[in-house]
Amino acid sequence: MENKLSLLDTLYKGLKFKDAVYTEKDNVCIMNFLYNPENFKPTEDIRQDLLKNINDLIGDFVKYDLSFTSCPLDKRSIANHTYTTIVNNFPAISKSFTYDDVAVDITDMIVTVTLKLAPSSYEYAKSLNREDLISNKLKDSFFADFKVEFAKKEDEIEARNSIESNMELMASIKEAEEKTVYELSEIADIIGKNEYTLAIDYTKVNSVLENVVICGDVTSCQKKSYKRTITKNGESKEINRTFYNFSIKNDNKVMYCSIFPKQHDEIKGDLIEVGMPVCCFGSFRDFNGRLNFTAQSIARCKYKREEIKSVFKQVNEEYHTIFPQKFVDYEQSQLFDDEDKVIEGSYVVFDLETTGLEANKEEIIEIGACKVVNGRIEETFSTFVKPSKKIPKEITELTGIDDNMVAEAPTINYVLPDFFKFCHGSTMVAHNISFDISFIHAVAKKLSYNFDHINMDTIEIAKRKLPGLKNYKLGTVVEALNIVLDNAHRAIHDATATAKVFIKLM
Repeated sequence: MENKLSLLDTLYKGLKFKDAVYTEKDNVCIMNFLYNPENFKPTEDIRQDLLKNINDLIGDFVKYDLSFTSCPLDKRSIANHTYTTIVNNFPAISKSFTYDDVAVDITDMIVTVTLKLAPSSYEYAKSLNREDLISNKLKDSFFADFKVEFAKKEDEIEARNSIESNMELMASIKEAEEKTVYELSEIADIIGKNEYTLAIDYTKVNSVLENVVICGDVTSCQKKSYKRTITKNGESKEINRTFYNFSIKNDNKVMYCSIFPKQHDEIKGDLIEVGMPVCCFGSFRDFNGRLNFTAQSIARCKYKREEIKSVFKQVNEEYHTIFPQKFVDYEQSQLFDDEDKVIEGSYVVFDLETTGLEANKEEIIEIGACKVVNGRIEETFSTFVKPSKKIPKEITELTGIDDNMVAEAPTINYVLPDFFKFCHGSTMVAHNISFDISFIHAVAKKLSYNFDHINMDTIEIAKRKLPGLKNYKLGTVVEALNIVLDNAHRAIHDATATAKVFIKLM
């Protein structure tokens, strides 16, 4: 069948048969095609003509349905992505490898990438059949058929720092950047649950930072108490609660920390001992001009210093696929209870809709974001994203987003560079940000973008500013603040409501 259908590629320029999925129950065969929008458009007339040709070539013993995936291809973006893929994933063959060693040729929907390698790297790569591995990585990002070929350089040259002199590469790649992290092992919980494998180098932190892990050796620990007023059955009473002030030391720099355990965990703080190596999850706070760390959890651990060297893409000079829109909302003037209140700085409040809950397995299908500058929403960023898989029925029921709605949307490799530009220079904010940012980081890692922004979570802000709510779901919080949320579980509407929550509570 595939040989017969390959004839269609010659009849329709810019169209390529990908695969077919047969459903026995309905006796329907879905024919999946890739197309280049510069050469082909799947109009209704074309669909009917295709169906007729398919029936003529194969026969009408089943019903046929057609599915089209748009694959705009650009030589420069493919070359840039190939370069970072090699540098980040195949260090053994990237010696003496420069951007100029990548050649891209596109014929309809087949992309041929030729990589020039030094002789020793060439022999190594050929012996392990690295062509297939690299082509599969590229196929995942561009939804096209890739053929990777290796060519041997005439002379092996010394590895050189050529990034600065290559203006084409500088359009999207930064110089190699070194970063210190700590690898955590043998973690034993003391207070809270700790499921982290890496900690940041807190000695390099010089501003407020949310939701990070730090580590070091305990140098002091004090058990203290405070009074808290609780109300039960209409009666208020004061109770004593326990908290711990402790300090840790790493690389000869001391960080002062506090942890306020839940009542059932209070006694566990007595297990914190001087000299103990620990890791803590929490946030950096500014107290009277000095950074302290407020921990949510703490665990005994072993930690090991690691130096990471990475290459990342730069911020676009211009938007290319998704363009921000000016935000107009007359309710915005009512967001402040105190009209003299000012929130300094730039914040991107965002929300995602996805095909599921696991960032490393599922995909983004919608991004919605609002840019808040000095306490006012100024711009919005909104787009569907075409995933590589069908949207599950339960996700469609929750969000209202189905496969037809994302069919003509750009894929994430076209959306992320513009979202990266939209977020540049801003703190990133979301409601339960750990979920949304995990998807952004998973995609950013594949596409060589570094989303190292400061993060803030409106759930944590709401818990501090609105104690006593039955829960802190977005719907509950907006109701408490008299903020209108229409079309919940659609990214731009949730992001806009979250931005208003953020402004109200800050």
